Amino acid sequence: MRKKRIAVIGLGDFGIELVKRLYEDGQEVTAVDQDKNKIDRIREFSTYCVAIDSTDESELKEHGLDEMDAVVLAIGDNFENLIVTADALRKIGAINIFARYQSDLNKRVLQMLGIENLFNPEEQAAHSMAEQLANSSVKGVTLLGQDYRILEAVVPKHMQGKTVQGAKLREDWNLNLITVKRPKKTRRKSDRKDEEVLGIPSPNLVLSEGDILVLFGKAEDLEQMIGKR
Repeated sequence: MRKKRIAVIGLGDFGIELVKRLYEDGQEVTAVDQDKNKIDRIREFSTYCVAIDSTDESELKEHGLDEMDAVVLAIGDNFENLIVTADALRKIGAINIFARYQSDLNKRVLQMLGIENLFNPEEQAAHSMAEQLANSSVKGVTLLGQDYRILEAVVPKHMQGKTVQGAKLREDWNLNLITVKRPKKTRRKSDRKDEEVLGIPSPNLVLSEGDILVLFGKAEDLEQMIGKR
């Protein structure tokens, strides 16, 4: 599989962590910020890094941001720079622009510019924590727009011992099973339990106590499923 070329503009805490994760995942990552000190911090964790003015169309094009598979605007402390950079990226023909917003006003302005892929890390983290605190079976949540979620949840008791096909996640709950995480067996109880990702689940895979189901679906369908323990 070809590595994706991804640029991250804005190296705050979120931007730096995103660059590191993408680089560790084997992608070709370009890190961009005006602050040379931040560039020095990320140098060994990126494929390419550069200190430039991201609002300058010619500099963006010179460093190939118009040729990226995706560009993530992670600028969090200067909304004017974010808006001008987003507009500059559109003008040079960049595709798949993902932009961070911090308020409803920010979001509306970005939408007016034609930026469709919008995200708010703080909002997503708050939603995820709220759902985990409210329901101990929930281990993680990723928001996909207003209505959809990717949810990690402990397999309900009524599904334990059933096959994936027998659990009828699609038929009864309108949910898609992405994969299953299963705790690895350890010799000592004190050992930390690691998880094994089982890949694309076979219809004949038997669900066991402790399994984590990684599910995709509408929020209300997910809530109904995890509510029936």
